[in-house]
Amino acid sequence: MSEGNPRGQQARLVFSWLVVSALLGYGVVQTVITAAKLFTS
Repeated sequence: MSEGNPRGQQARLVFSWLVVSALLGYGVVQTVITAAKLFTS
């Protein structure tokens, strides 16, 4: 882990944010799909 590399650290930060937002988005999509199935049945 090199502290003298701010670019690598920022890339890691962006990557973790992408993972978090992807998981959140997936959860939201699943919730919407489930709700749609409930309402349309």
